[in-house]
Amino acid sequence: MSAIGLIVAIALPVALILFGLVMAGRRQQAQQAQRLQARAVKQGADDLLEALEFLILVDNFKEVQLAILERVEQLYVVYQEALPKKDGAGEAAEEPFDAEPYRRKIDEGKGNRRVLKSDREIRYARRQFGRVLKALNVMARKRLISETAMMEYRRYLRLTLLEKEVDTYTAQGDVAAGRGDVITATNYYKAAKKILIEFDLQYPEKNQRIRDLTQRTASLYSGGDKKEDNLSQALSKEIKDEHDPFGIPTNPAASEKRKF
Repeated sequence: MSAIGLIVAIALPVALILFGLVMAGRRQQAQQAQRLQARAVKQGADDLLEALEFLILVDNFKEVQLAILERVEQLYVVYQEALPKKDGAGEAAEEPFDAEPYRRKIDEGKGNRRVLKSDREIRYARRQFGRVLKALNVMARKRLISETAMMEYRRYLRLTLLEKEVDTYTAQGDVAAGRGDVITATNYYKAAKKILIEFDLQYPEKNQRIRDLTQRTASLYSGGDKKEDNLSQALSKEIKDEHDPFGIPTNPAASEKRKF
């Protein structure tokens, strides 16, 4: 065999092996990119499900909750489809997402909490409501819901969150006033009033609520009777109730990142 023939005989198999390694590496890179994309979708689904769970606990507007649940279901389907084929087969062996427990909770409509437990839970609520509001925007862009429905849902959720924040700060102020802590009570009333003043949507009760908070603050220093309602009692009840209808501790401080 000539020298050239020998070189070709050696080089060709080596070249084929190298080519195979390159192609295998590219396939692995493509699969890894698919996995990362799928994980991002799953994380989005998990986050939105967490937000929905919180929404079910604190409110009972079924229409928007069912719309969000449908979006969660879609995201989990997209996650499965985004996985590489062999990964998808493995993942499919795991228990699939079951929406029925959430539908039952939504149908029960027991989420009627007027106040939140603490400043920490207020921050948690803002994050979860924010996720739902963002999801509604995406759903409208994808024509999963109408623009009109999206605007209606957004207004309702923003007003609901506002009311819960204001009621919680007012209740905390009432509790502080009840124990004679004028400074703390004043600060809570100011926080509630600030939220109302800075809120950019108009609604009928806004001015009356601002006046009520002004009167509450004035009564702290004038010695007048504080206006009585059931906010402080509602706050006490929420603080004592340590578990939600899912059987999960309701204090998000104990675990900033729960998965129900």
